[in-house]
Amino acid sequence: MSADPDRALLATSLAFAGAAVVGSAVAIREDLPGRPCGISVPLSVPAGLLVGWGAGIAAPWPMPAAAVIAAARSQRTRPHALTGAVCAGIGIGCVLGTAIEPVTRRPRSWSAATRLAIAFNIAASAALTMTGLRHRAAARALRLRDQANQQRPDGVICAIAAGPASLAGEV
Repeated sequence: MSADPDRALLATSLAFAGAAVVGSAVAIREDLPGRPCGISVPLSVPAGLLVGWGAGIAAPWPMPAAAVIAAARSQRTRPHALTGAVCAGIGIGCVLGTAIEPVTRRPRSWSAATRLAIAFNIAASAALTMTGLRHRAAARALRLRDQANQQRPDGVICAIAAGPASLAGEV
């Protein structure tokens, strides 16, 4: 992962979106509709994906779209704790959503493609959760540092920035 929390968040949100695309393709090919907790809607798998219901092994498209938009916006602005929290929440929601799908609880019925899609989905969701939490922590630390700097007199900030030599009058 990158040391920059913004780039890492963007990378994992794109991986999460990729996992949703792979899962959607496999769900359509293998006819795996979304049935969270056994609840179903009278739609075909492609129609369910299109309206944002998701599929048995794919996140509903609004989840990866929201994660990518939030992460992309963080590239242009300062890190915000809310951006990290949104991405972490989406990742956690996808892990839980995968766990409550009936197809997930029947591993003997999985094809190799289904197994791959589920593994990719869980890995990308976990990565999105972790980078979202890391982004949130970095944003909060930055905010606290900025608040502390605003409370100090200008001379102290300059002396600290210039190093210990400036305190001894050697600069």
